[in-house]
Amino acid sequence: MTDDANEGSNQRRRSTRRLMGKLFQLMSRHLPMSAKWRVRLQMWHGVRFTDPAHVFLGEDVFFDDIHPEKVSVGKFVRITAGVRVLTHFIDAQFIPEPNRPFRMYTGDVVIGDYVFIGMNTVIAKPVVIGDWAIIGANTVVTKDVPAGAILVGAPARIIGYRKLTKDSDGCTD
Repeated sequence: MTDDANEGSNQRRRSTRRLMGKLFQLMSRHLPMSAKWRVRLQMWHGVRFTDPAHVFLGEDVFFDDIHPEKVSVGKFVRITAGVRVLTHFIDAQFIPEPNRPFRMYTGDVVIGDYVFIGMNTVIAKPVVIGDWAIIGANTVVTKDVPAGAILVGAPARIIGYRKLTKDSDGCTD
């Protein structure tokens, strides 16, 4: 098999995988189903879950279509309705050229354990959201979030920290 034939085969495989991922994403976002099925569909889409049995996904949660495999979600995470998680961002420092007006970067989005993400939050850029963080509704997260932080606003700002006990490594659900 020639290199051109291999490349064409790889391209078809990537296109098919992306199309299937979009289908799983569409089903997860818009069909009435349990949170468990939403998680399963997003796993098929490519999103990585540490403990899928203990994650809640609300309706219309969108994970990046381009690189869903760059998103990882910890255990006992609650992601409520309308949240958007993107693994790419635009380089605002880039000097545009006529044939290249934008430059995009990609990176991992890591959501720690016991995290709550409020409705309509947008998470963009490569970020790490620390364990036990709470992100309020309509927040825009573009920087790393420390463990136990409480964030609100656009752009996100820390308004406090959760009071955690020394044995907060378990969940009392």
